[in-house]
Order: sequence, then C-alpha cells, then structure tokens
Amino acid sequence: MISVVFSAVSYWLSNFQPTAPAFFTWVLWLFLDLLAAESLVVFMASLFPSPVVALALVAFANGLWMSVGGFMVPPALLNVFYRYVFHYWDYQKYVFEGMMVGEFASRTYSCGDKCQCMYVTPLADQCLIAGQGVLDQYGLQAGYLGKNVGIMMGIILGYRIAAWIVLMLKR
Repeated sequence: MISVVFSAVSYWLSNFQPTAPAFFTWVLWLFLDLLAAESLVVFMASLFPSPVVALALVAFANGLWMSVGGFMVPPALLNVFYRYVFHYWDYQKYVFEGMMVGEFASRTYSCGDKCQCMYVTPLADQCLIAGQGVLDQYGLQAGYLGKNVGIMMGIILGYRIAAWIVLMLKR
C-alpha cells in the first residue's frame, strides 16, 4: 500500500513515462526495495538487540550501498573489491537499474532550444537524445527485468532466512 500511495503522487509529478506498464513497473521496484530494506532491518535487529546499534549498522550498509550501487560511481569504475564484495549483492543496485531501464529504455528527449545535448546519441543531429544513451552512460541494458526481480527475491529471502537462523540460534 505504501508503494502505491507514494507512487500515485510522486510518479506523475516527476514527469515519468505516462503509461500504465511503466507506472506499475516502478511500483514493483519500489515495493521490492522497501521489502529488501525491511528484510535487512529484520536481520540486523535479530543480530543486535540494541535498536541504536541495529539502526546504525543498517544506515552504514545503506550509505555504502548507495556509493557502489551505480548512481554515484559507474560499476565499471569500481575496483574489483567493491564490485564483487558490495556491488553485486546490493539490493539498491537492482532497483536503480530496474527503474532506470523502465524510464529511459524506450524514450526520446529533446536537447532544448539551443540543441545542446547532454548525452551524445545517434539522434543528436535531430536535436534529440535517445534514452538508451542515458543508460549507456551508466552501463545499463534493458532485458534483465525477470533476472533482476529474481535476484531481489533471493536477497529478500536470504535476509529473512538469515534472521530466522539467528533467532533460532539465540533461542
């Protein structure tokens, strides 16, 4: 419900793709993101009974994952350690990729009145930017929706099972 109510307002105000499939794909990614974040909190709370410690560790993990998720630093520029230890199991990476592909893969944008295109794409001579050009800047490709949803479900399930194991061992 939180994902739908938030998206019903913010999605349309942000001038995202005005189609039902794009909107519901956005809602799907937002829902999976919230579920993964909640699962991480459940896992940390099962490990550390102090709410302050659990909250600090979750905040640290989320801050680290924001740094290696692909928005601030493209994955190709990450060193091997950060790419394999943090980037690939970062749930925010898959949400970011899914939302970016959902928004940019099939859209075209104007370069503005002075025809100064921020991204150089094959449509630059027409004073347009192909959305795929934006995805190329981030090293993203379309066609991985099912795989990425499956990975997100695995991350969510993994955190939940890990929390259950911790609680069983503490019992």
